Amino acid sequence: MFDEREGPDIFDYLNEHGLEGLETEPTHDSSVRELEDLLATYVIHREEDEIEDYEYRYITTVRIYTLIKDCGEMYQKQGDQARDAFLEDGEENSEAAHEMADRIGRYTVGNTVMVIYTLGYELVKDLMGDLLLEILDEDVATETGEQQLQNQIGNYQTRAQLLHHFDLIDSSYLSDITQIRENRRDLVHDVERRFDLQMLDSINDLWNIIHVVNHLYDELYGRPAYKFLSEE
Repeated sequence: MFDEREGPDIFDYLNEHGLEGLETEPTHDSSVRELEDLLATYVIHREEDEIEDYEYRYITTVRIYTLIKDCGEMYQKQGDQARDAFLEDGEENSEAAHEMADRIGRYTVGNTVMVIYTLGYELVKDLMGDLLLEILDEDVATETGEQQLQNQIGNYQTRAQLLHHFDLIDSSYLSDITQIRENRRDLVHDVERRFDLQMLDSINDLWNIIHVVNHLYDELYGRPAYKFLSEE
């Protein structure tokens, strides 16, 4: 798809400024702030109809990544402070201190986690829908119109099941995609979950969203949204 681009796009713009995109892993991303600034400048200085869906979606992937990283840092900072204060009060039970740190960390980042899952859910849903359009009969898509066909494809979970049926995602991705939907639902409709995040075994579970988005983006557009340093 990227070989068919008619003119310079967001990736050309990043290359002109010495960045190839989000080259990162969860523990290392020295260029992510610079990348965000460049993306903001790109959007501000272009007309809305000049920006393609794949560009907006790439920008969204970067925003999700940044939110997850910020969320992890805030969780760690607040948790460490709570643990240290707990131990300074004379408590010697390190396990209890760890549990307290985890609870306070989750409480602190709960609303941000809800935003992350909401963005992730909507992006994954859109990517799945367009990916299904790519593999379905083009004549059907032309005859009925893309929007109508999107509606016929079904809801979020149906799209995931169809992608699994067509071997575009394996059982592991299907499980993660389902979990994104369930976690987003719990966070939006159950206010208590925004404070305790009981649906997450660990804050690191958020990185599953990144891997799902990266796979779907690559399948749809022929290039990954993220280039992980550990895979070089």
